[in-house]
Amino acid sequence: MSFLLDTFGDSQNALLDTVLDLTACLPSRERYTRLLAALSRVVGNDACALLRCRGDVLVPTASQGLNAEVMGRQFRPEDQPRLAAALASRKPVRFPADDSRPDPYDGLLLNDSGGRLQVHSCVGCALYSEDDLFGVLTVDSLAPGAFDGIEDRVFEIFASIAAVAMRYETFISALEALANHRGLVSRELVREALLRGGRMLGESPLMRDLNREIDIVARSDLAVLLTGETGVGKEVVARTLHARSRRADQPLVHVNCAALPETLAESELFGHVRGAFSGANADRSGKFELADGGTLFLDEIGELPLSIQAKLLRVLQFGEIQRLGSDKNHRADVRIIAATNRHLAEEVKAGRFRADLYHRLSIYPLHVPPLRERIEDIPLLAGHFLDQARVRLGLDRVQLASSAVEALTRYSWPGNIRELEHVILRAALRASSRGSSVMLQVEDLAIGGMSAPKRVPEVESASGTSRSLAEAVADLQRQEIRAALDRSSQNWSEAARRLGLDRSNLHRLARRLGIK
Repeated sequence: MSFLLDTFGDSQNALLDTVLDLTACLPSRERYTRLLAALSRVVGNDACALLRCRGDVLVPTASQGLNAEVMGRQFRPEDQPRLAAALASRKPVRFPADDSRPDPYDGLLLNDSGGRLQVHSCVGCALYSEDDLFGVLTVDSLAPGAFDGIEDRVFEIFASIAAVAMRYETFISALEALANHRGLVSRELVREALLRGGRMLGESPLMRDLNREIDIVARSDLAVLLTGETGVGKEVVARTLHARSRRADQPLVHVNCAALPETLAESELFGHVRGAFSGANADRSGKFELADGGTLFLDEIGELPLSIQAKLLRVLQFGEIQRLGSDKNHRADVRIIAATNRHLAEEVKAGRFRADLYHRLSIYPLHVPPLRERIEDIPLLAGHFLDQARVRLGLDRVQLASSAVEALTRYSWPGNIRELEHVILRAALRASSRGSSVMLQVEDLAIGGMSAPKRVPEVESASGTSRSLAEAVADLQRQEIRAALDRSSQNWSEAARRLGLDRSNLHRLARRLGIK
């Protein structure tokens, strides 16, 4: 005990400086280096090191009296019996000069290029803070019995200081990572709010059916596959799904798969670590990490390269992501909504889309109907886009003439809602030359690039009366569905298979045609 008091009497400044370093604004490496320097002043060792637990290996964090190459090494406890013994004990472990277990630093001492110097006194201390193990502190000397006169309490104090420092660093790193994640999420949400607007509009039977389906699936975390032609509003449906889900207060992150080059797709989705490829100058979170806790919307999923499809499937199966260039797995709690204008079942048959990924994504498929199948929604949508045009162009009032409304309802809309939006905006811009309060006429619309809208052609029925092509097509659809039902003994699933339709889509079509 007298030696302990004398030691602290002679080196109290070293110990006090070490404690004060815990609260100083220092880089972690500098803090650990100062701690080891203070330890050396107190116990007179020739070498010492701090090693941090990282998975199943020990990684040097700081060292004194050892070659620089030590800092680049990793030590596996199963290969280093002295380190294993230190980790297994809550008390300092002393290794006498004649201990048969090899010292991990033999041949690595400073200024010992020939490896002639051997460690003869060694103490190892596990670094515990409460019940958490952070690493190990090792103290070595070339002289046998060098630490015999130093009580365990000295080593325990320095080990406790090191453990607290490592715990502090771990907390700070976790807080910084969380703050960085929240910052990225905030920027993503702001970007979404600025760049993406719109809401799901429509009172037609098809849209009422779609709304009911959304309400059903929104309550779950099931993957949803949105299908439909280009411009029908699949992204708006995805936002509506997210807004009605339990994840509504978490981020909705959008990924346009069609815009991802194959060389960058993996990094964009899963992130990368510094040095993973040329130009990777810092660690970067991928879209999965940004969406953690929320929803990831994979738009145009049919455009994703096959090589990335395999990696995406693994993430969906196990809920783990691995950054490009890293061997660590991260958990990601993400709800997936995917969208495509392709017939993925046909893409699977053609070998352009993985069957297992298709089935994983299409747990709950939702079909977004084209605009030509819900003509009754056009006035409502047109009114919405008129209001947007008024604000964007700084007009006082913008209205549609009745003849213009009729023209809009008789057009076939190959570009769907997106085309309607652009038609209204162009028409308002043309009409704005007449003043700040305008009434849009047929000639302002220029649908399809013409001065007047194309009309759906009329055909002559068997009775000689004229009817539109849409009506003729609807009659043909009714005939084919009824025939398929008759051949299938009124089995709707079998009829859907015969017609090459999804069963839910067939039911919706039948309701629209008045068959159900």
